[in-house]
Amino acid sequence: MTDLSRRVFARVLAGIATMTTMTAAPLAAQAWNYPAMQVLSASERDYSAALVGGAGTTMLFQWREGAGRGLHFQLDAGLADPKGRQDVLLFVGGGLGKELARARGDQPLDVLLTASAGLAFGDNAQYFRVPFGVSVGHTFALEEGMSLTPFVHPRLALDACGSCRHDDDSDVSASLSFDLGVNWQVNRHFALRVAGAFSGSRIVGSDETLAVGFTWTPAGLRR
Repeated sequence: MTDLSRRVFARVLAGIATMTTMTAAPLAAQAWNYPAMQVLSASERDYSAALVGGAGTTMLFQWREGAGRGLHFQLDAGLADPKGRQDVLLFVGGGLGKELARARGDQPLDVLLTASAGLAFGDNAQYFRVPFGVSVGHTFALEEGMSLTPFVHPRLALDACGSCRHDDDSDVSASLSFDLGVNWQVNRHFALRVAGAFSGSRIVGSDETLAVGFTWTPAGLRR
């Protein structure tokens, strides 16, 4: 392992430790079982919409807003219609992304630290999630200004529910999940994004999910 690679690895570990501390404070994005759809760089501003299947049907909207060099805040909102007899859920959450490393020289990976908190609720249950992790991958430049970015996004989460499973019980557990995805940047303002989430949560569900969506970056801003 080169000195540069060791420094990047150390920054990732330090970032995860920092995020563990930060999640103890309210972040008030991932509020339900769906891919986080998070690529590798902090955004100045973008809007995403996606349709998610695999654990029922979910409609997802995301807004990311720059908050300084290599940092953005994020809002998630949408509706989930889970499989089975569970009621439709409304979810909302917020979070942040912070760039830890950018690809250069003999270090080919971009690394983005992520943390969020979200709430999903319906008539008979309320769910709360606090996930944190890192999105890691590389951007490959294509012709005519296009690019392709495959990424993996592992996350640890604290999951909780109140009046879950249509009774008066509450529950809390930790879970591990990860996304595998790809972002196709068509031009400076438009991208297509596909991601699958593999969840280990016993509270919000362990079904694999697949999201297909698009991202729009307003004119005058760049990624």
